[in-house]
Amino acid sequence: VGYRNNWARIRCFLYPEESRNWYQTIYDEAGKILGVETGMQMSRDMVVEDIKKRIPDLPGVKARTSWRQEGSDDDASVSINLYGDDTKRLAELSKEVERRLQSLEEIISVETDREKGGDEIQVVINREQIQKYGINPRVIAGTIMYALRGIQLPKYQTEEKEIDMTIQLREADRQTLQQLKNITFFTLSGKEIPLDAVAKFTVKKGFGEITREDGKTFMCVKANTTSDNISKVHEKIDKAMAGFEMPYGYTWNKGQRARRMQEADSNLLRVIILSVIFVFLLIGILFESFVLPLSVIMAIPFSFVGARWILFITDTPMDMMSMIGLVILIGIVVNNSIVLIDLVNRFRKEGNSRFDAIIHAGRHRFRPILMTAFTTIGGLIPMALGNAKMIGISYAPMGRTIIGGLIFSTVVSLVAVPWAYVIFDDMRNYFKRLIGGVITAKKKGAAVETGVSSAE
Repeated sequence: VGYRNNWARIRCFLYPEESRNWYQTIYDEAGKILGVETGMQMSRDMVVEDIKKRIPDLPGVKARTSWRQEGSDDDASVSINLYGDDTKRLAELSKEVERRLQSLEEIISVETDREKGGDEIQVVINREQIQKYGINPRVIAGTIMYALRGIQLPKYQTEEKEIDMTIQLREADRQTLQQLKNITFFTLSGKEIPLDAVAKFTVKKGFGEITREDGKTFMCVKANTTSDNISKVHEKIDKAMAGFEMPYGYTWNKGQRARRMQEADSNLLRVIILSVIFVFLLIGILFESFVLPLSVIMAIPFSFVGARWILFITDTPMDMMSMIGLVILIGIVVNNSIVLIDLVNRFRKEGNSRFDAIIHAGRHRFRPILMTAFTTIGGLIPMALGNAKMIGISYAPMGRTIIGGLIFSTVVSLVAVPWAYVIFDDMRNYFKRLIGGVITAKKKGAAVETGVSSAE
């Protein structure tokens, strides 16, 4: 516990998480997803949320609940960067941003860069008084700086060595605010007057540091949240900041973390497109057709629907691991469709009609498809319910994404893929007849022209 005249702080150090067996972990995580109390030890986020609810709301007291990880100076979950020229104006704008962020349920506490600064004495010179006495304001500023901080003088030369020289007030003469007020200056008439006669003194919280980015001064408003779905928090911040009018030349953004998340989303979209193209080309080469593989590709959108569904049901955010799971899904979900369509083509080559080939292939491949799908799902359950992490990122979202995509695509693909096969096969036959008709018409036209020339 620590306190001063205008603030106090209570720091709590939590016990480390208990080591649990794998079955305890799966049991606790499953209960957490289903909303069932399992008696598990509270996590750090749960403790922070509980403290936030229990802190009394006292008039004139602003309470903040946050955490700081060991070895990390930046404990903010999300941030708003304000850019402009005037630091004081940025401080005024940050108060409105802080008010808007505090209205969000997911935000636990908000702080600005200015709060990192300590209390400082601000000396405001009275312009009329210094003009009256004929005192240069630069002299006042320089004297205060030399008296308190000191100034380096040329080195004192001796026969043996050089000695560093600094001039400033004695330590005993720069201890109190009254001593600062009593520093005297000479007027034009030669009379000495104290600094208190030409300046006003106030004690305010100063800026910890004034930072710049690309030549622009900016101030960061940092907010802490226990929500894992940072994308959803960013969406709510956009709604809260809607209608926030800033002066000309001042802008704001959601910081580098939001920028990195946008870049990751755009990169993921390109990766998914390339993955689908590669899968399509590979299937087209194996099937010796670029129409029938389209029926296999139909399984991919259904897998995305299933992945989104399970993430919504389990309240799991779409993070980096979920994105990796989507890319993996593209290569997994087409396997069942490939073996199904391949068997349909084999039956058709043996002389069966298209309808009979689809029925026979469905009967023969139904059990193997379910077996391969559910064995894969069973192998992913420990990942989906476990707490294994890589550099602090949980594997669970990736496991849940693949499981949800496999379940939905397996069930739907057994009906959708044969249906798509029929449609694209009809399209292939139609274009064959169309192209064959065009070629036949050209041959007949050429034969007629040949016959006319012979008659002539």
